[in-house]
Amino acid sequence: MQQADADPSDDNPSPSTQGASESARRRRRRTEETAIANPNSGESEDSDDGGDGETHAPSSADVMVKKMVRLALASEYSRGVIRRTDISAKVLGEQGSRQFKGVFEAAQKVLRGKFGMQMVELPGKEKVTISQRRAAQKVEKPSSSNKTWIVTSTLPPKYRTPEILPPTKAPMESSLTGLYTFIIAVILLNGGSLPEAKLERYLKRTNSDTFTPVDRTDRFLQRLCKEGYLVRNREMDGGDEVIEYMVGPRGKVEVGPQGVAGLVREVFGRQDAVDDSSDLTPAEQEKTEEFENRLARSLGIKRYQKQDEDEGGDEGGSRSTQSQRGQSRQRPADEEEEEEEESD
Repeated sequence: MQQADADPSDDNPSPSTQGASESARRRRRRTEETAIANPNSGESEDSDDGGDGETHAPSSADVMVKKMVRLALASEYSRGVIRRTDISAKVLGEQGSRQFKGVFEAAQKVLRGKFGMQMVELPGKEKVTISQRRAAQKVEKPSSSNKTWIVTSTLPPKYRTPEILPPTKAPMESSLTGLYTFIIAVILLNGGSLPEAKLERYLKRTNSDTFTPVDRTDRFLQRLCKEGYLVRNREMDGGDEVIEYMVGPRGKVEVGPQGVAGLVREVFGRQDAVDDSSDLTPAEQEKTEEFENRLARSLGIKRYQKQDEDEGGDEGGSRSTQSQRGQSRQRPADEEEEEEEESD
């Protein structure tokens, strides 16, 4: 009876069928590792071995990449986030837990090459209330990664025009996008946080304080908080309940300060002047520059100053920098006073 080559440490040699199956498993593992490292390669390491006559199905790595792409597209369609736990449960499974990096990078290549999209990690939620800061301090090693992603477009800004990307025809989708963009804009233009009463006044001006085209206003705000566009903070101040709204992780990625700046330019009719300033007169250029400076100050973002800026502009920039530093020095003192009052 023919025996397969056995390991010297084994007392009893294994049968030939067991040796063949073991070698086949090893070849499959090598094929999977190669497919993860280079998903576009159709070559297998055992292509030269034609003696066994085996036909191999698509490797598990290819299947995991396809599952990852489907999960990303399905999550974006429902405005959900892609969580690391969902990837482990629905894509990798128990045997592929160590292949996350390779599968993720391969799925990114497919999304960018075929769909013009990519997965972007969401920023973590800000710790603004005293209770949130104290809870964060109890964590020994806070994670630097949020482990949640959403899908965004990779098209350059010059191609993101209504002619190339027309508004969606899905029911209420345009109304939803316009409403949450407006709410995020008023929050960022008010310093990044907005009391609930003030938000209600803004919504009343747009006749949306009770109902919106999407849903009832309170339900609509709850939906925006659930989907990550807004964050609702509730805190007690001297026995009174204080509710504030801030921009959530998804709102920062999808809209953010740049999206709000684009909305403001469209409302004030300044977008064309910013896109093409070559035909503007010196007076119009000065007016546009002043508008952009005011907009940048309102949003708290820095502008790339021109090299031929005069000394007065430099002095103004230094004064604004000093005022920002002064505010940053005052904030910890204010926070300490709040903590002392709460402890008392």
